[in-house]
Order: sequence, then structure tokens, then C-alpha cells
Amino acid sequence: MSSNPVPPKSASDSASNQPLTADELLPPVEPPNAGFILQLFIVPAVIVLVVFLCVLVINWAQSTKEDPAAKIRALRIGNQSRWQQAFELAQMMLSNREESVELKENAELASEVAKLLDEEVEAAHEDDNSINLRYYLCRIIGEFHVDEGLAVLIRAAREDGERDVRREAINAIAVLANTFHSLDPPKSMAHPELVDALVQLANDQDDLIRSQTAYAIGVVVGQQEADERLLTELEKLADDLYADARYNAAIALARRGNLHAVEALCELFDAEAVSMSIAKEKTPALQAFKRNTMLQNTIEATGLLLKKNPELDLSELTGAIEQFVESPSAWDEPQPMPKELLDLAKGLLAKPAGN
Repeated sequence: MSSNPVPPKSASDSASNQPLTADELLPPVEPPNAGFILQLFIVPAVIVLVVFLCVLVINWAQSTKEDPAAKIRALRIGNQSRWQQAFELAQMMLSNREESVELKENAELASEVAKLLDEEVEAAHEDDNSINLRYYLCRIIGEFHVDEGLAVLIRAAREDGERDVRREAINAIAVLANTFHSLDPPKSMAHPELVDALVQLANDQDDLIRSQTAYAIGVVVGQQEADERLLTELEKLADDLYADARYNAAIALARRGNLHAVEALCELFDAEAVSMSIAKEKTPALQAFKRNTMLQNTIEATGLLLKKNPELDLSELTGAIEQFVESPSAWDEPQPMPKELLDLAKGLLAKPAGN
């Protein structure tokens, strides 16, 4: 029987079965080229730099947004968005954050805003952007706890050609006066032209200016020592033909116990009279808000009037209050009157006038 002998292994076969060395297992070593170095070092560095710059820009934008000094600088740049910068600064001032409280004490900042408003009033530009800018500058000045801007508010209230700017300047005077009264200790807001300006504005031909002035005078005379000229103007305004001027003056007088307020207060407890006053508001919600605000102020002021005149017969006024509390359905438009207001009014009738 023939066999199939196994052929002998060649030398090459023997070599191929030998284990490989470590050098034979690794790929050949080649020097790094420029592209590899770029990919390894330069590209990541560029990415890091871009991210850093983005963070820097964001932080800068945020700091500019929150920095009032930066906003003042932006307000001086003659572009179409200056009023938006003023609006943002006004919102910043209105917030209760700690930095906002510090801003309100900043006399230097108040002076800068006042200087800018004075320049804008002098320029008297009539485009919407300029008008809006002056409007918000007035609002900003009213939020300070210093009176560096009072003089320019008086000027704007007297001289500005735009009614809304004048009204906001008058309102800012009122806000500033209220702030000064509420400080601990209270501060006196004084300016040599303040009383003369308010007297002039109380006799303005514009109904809305007289109404706003009646409110402002009411805040200013909230001090113990009130200028008699301002009280005289309030008494005149309590008989004003324009209802809102009449009501604002009456509420201010009632808080001082002045009987010149009685007739207008009785009117304020009449649903038909009040509905005529709120009719010009654009939406039912605004109408209801104004009505409720007027009623709350009226009820509180009436309580003070009754308390300060316990010996007098004020049956006309108490009769108006009784009609008010007995006919809540008359006040259902534009929205039902809050029960809290009825309860407040009932409290006036439940308590003896001297208590």
C-alpha cells in the first residue's frame, strides 16, 4: 500500500511560523506633517478663542444692558432707539432690586438725566421718538430719591409742546414729592418755582393738565405745612368743570378735612357720574380699574373728612354713602364692583364720625 508522505517544510514556511517581534507589529514611524499639527493644536485653540470671545461679548452686552451710565451714554447717541434705552432705564429704576435702590440715591446720575431732558426740551423735536424719549426721561427723574431733576421737571411741565410729556412731568413731580414724604426721616421737596408752577398749571386751559395738576398738588400738600396758595387752587379745582380735575382736588381736600370737598365726594358715590368719567378708557378692564381706584381713594378720603369734622352735620355726604351701599347693582358695569369696596363704605356708616 502506498502512502502519501507529508512533504518536508521549506525554510520559508518555518520562518512564517515564528512569532513576530514588537517592532514588526507597529506601523512604520513617520514624522508628523503640517496638517496633523494644525489639526492637533491650532484648530482647538481657535475653537477655545471663539467661545471665549462669545462669552466676552455676551457679558459686555449684559453689563451694558444693566449699566445705567452706559445707558446714559447710549441716550446721547442720535439714533432712533434712544427712547427704548430710556424705557429700559425707567424699568430698571422701578424695580425693587438692591442695585435699583442705589441708583435712586445717585445724585450724579440724576443730574445727567436732568441735563439730557433739559437739552431735549430746549430742542423741542416733534417726532415720536423724541417725544417718547422726553416722556421716559421725566418718568426716570421722578423715581430718584434726590431732587436734582426737579427744576427740569418744572420746565418740562410748563414749556414742553407735547401734552403727554407735560402730564408725565407733572406726575413725576407728584411721585418725587410722595417719595420725599415717605423717606425716614421725611425730606422736604422745595424749589423756588415749584408753587408758582403748580398754580400756573392748575389754571391751564387743557383739562388733562389741570386734572394731573390737581393730583400733584394733592400729593405736595400732604405735608403738615402746606402753602396756602396751593390749598386755594385745590378749592377752586374742586369746582372745576372737568370731572377728573374736580375729583382729584376733592380727594386731596378731604384728606385734609377740608369741607370744600363734600359736593364732589357726593358725586363720586354716584354710579352715573363715575361712569361718565371712566367712559373714555379704552377697554372694560381699564374702566373697571379706574372706577375701583377712584372709589377706594374716595372712601378712604371720606373717612378722614368725617373723622376730622365729627361735630358737623354731613348728612348730605352720609346720604350719598348710604345710596352707594344700598344699590351695588348700579355699579355692575363694566364689571361688578369688588365686595371689599362696599364693605369699606359700610364701615363709614357703622362707625361714629368721631372715631
